[in-house]
Amino acid sequence: MTTNPTNYPAEHADYLTEVDARQAAATDGDWGVYDQGTLVEVVAGLEETGHGYRCRRQIARLDEEPIDNIPEHADWDEEQDYAQLLADATFMAKAPSDIRRLLQIVQEQYQRAAAAEAQLRTIAEVLAPASQPRRVPTDPDTPLAQSIAWLADRAETLNARMQLVRDFRVPLKNRLGGYAELTVERGPGPYDSKWAVTDGAFFGKRVWSDGAWRPIVDFRTSSVYRFGLEDALALAEEVAGIEGAAHDAAIRDLENQDTPGPQEDTR
Repeated sequence: MTTNPTNYPAEHADYLTEVDARQAAATDGDWGVYDQGTLVEVVAGLEETGHGYRCRRQIARLDEEPIDNIPEHADWDEEQDYAQLLADATFMAKAPSDIRRLLQIVQEQYQRAAAAEAQLRTIAEVLAPASQPRRVPTDPDTPLAQSIAWLADRAETLNARMQLVRDFRVPLKNRLGGYAELTVERGPGPYDSKWAVTDGAFFGKRVWSDGAWRPIVDFRTSSVYRFGLEDALALAEEVAGIEGAAHDAAIRDLENQDTPGPQEDTR
């Protein structure tokens, strides 16, 4: 990757650096327009006094009747001509601040694109099978549209694969004892876009509802499978913490019961 200390896209870095240098060399500070009614001045540090103005420096003076060889302007009256004079002066006065802001936006967007490319590389490790060549553009100077198209293609593939997924297994957050898990389960038939948190049992399955496990047969299907996937996974993480703590507490109780007490001396 091209070293680019100014954070401009490499293919435009030289030009944008020159633009930056030109605006830095121009008179600093805000520029303004002073309209005298017969001529227009562009000045730096404009301060109107009520009977004229003060400024740090005069930048340009635009005459009331400039040379104008544009055919479309041939039948303009004085009002139209002066309005154009003001528009040109305003453009000149705003140019320094506009250029500074535009250069800042370019840098910000370039940095975001670079961060997006880094995320794409991370996503590629998840989405692209190891047997396939990596097709994600890894250079932040690659057109962002190409990266977005690649991500859209991989996301479409992932979404198709996700439609085949029926459940996710979430391990309990326990520290003691063996492995245990709960299930984030996709709904059946017309509810296949909704999910529920269950204990994953084949028989006597229970669903997590209102802070406790309850028999799934006690609910209508629409009441069981009622979460979007993200909400269901978030709930599962919360329940895994609750159940993990309860699991550890049960193990400790068993350990305390099995620990022999002080031996009585019967001699």
